[in-house]
Amino acid sequence: MNFSDSHCHLDRGQPEQLAKVLEQARVKGVNTIISMGMSLDSSAETIRLAKSHDGVFAAVGIHPWNAVVPTEEVRRQLSRLARQKGVVALGEIGLDYARTPQTKETQKELLIYELSLAQEAGLPVNLHCREAHQDMVAILHKEMGPNLKGIIHGFHGDQTMLKDWLALGFYVSIGMRGFVTDELPHLVAAVREIPLERLLTETDSSVSGQTAGPADVLLVVKKLAAVHGEAVNRIATATTANLKRILKL
Repeated sequence: MNFSDSHCHLDRGQPEQLAKVLEQARVKGVNTIISMGMSLDSSAETIRLAKSHDGVFAAVGIHPWNAVVPTEEVRRQLSRLARQKGVVALGEIGLDYARTPQTKETQKELLIYELSLAQEAGLPVNLHCREAHQDMVAILHKEMGPNLKGIIHGFHGDQTMLKDWLALGFYVSIGMRGFVTDELPHLVAAVREIPLERLLTETDSSVSGQTAGPADVLLVVKKLAAVHGEAVNRIATATTANLKRILKL
């Protein structure tokens, strides 16, 4: 079977740890891995890793935790990064009012720029959204052009929120937290409503974390198969095909 991890962080940790994590993933059949940038430096390192490892692709962007005003220099650097070989998306970008509410306005200004850059560069976006659903949806309705495609990462919402994302044409990525671990009943109910053609899988793992890295995506796929009443192989095949479709891999 061919599994995929649409969202992880491979730039954290030592080279020997990364080699071990990627070997574990390959052994398990996780052959398509998207590593996220979280800052300008993190994005540059993520590109370097993607160029060095088969099956690893880079997303670049500034995470809302690290939000900065999109000055001319920030825009110049992000634009340059977005056009590097191996970059397949703008991410991890978005809004987080739970952890960094003090930077709400900066987050929104930065996100609006990053959405415009994605459209200019012809890249989809990978969005982080925590306690900011209404603002996020409002911004997307205003700023999304007809060609912008996207993924909501680590979806934790309910069925009403899910309908908003599906109406926007987004793919919905499901990970470990709130689904495999610390199960949230409202999330499981929403997951049942995600069409297979819009479903993605992820781990949001990091090399220095306590998880096995992208190999843990098998746990997500198995849980999704149980919730949807489908074979594991069908979930793995569908989610990997979906990821390749949106990222044009």
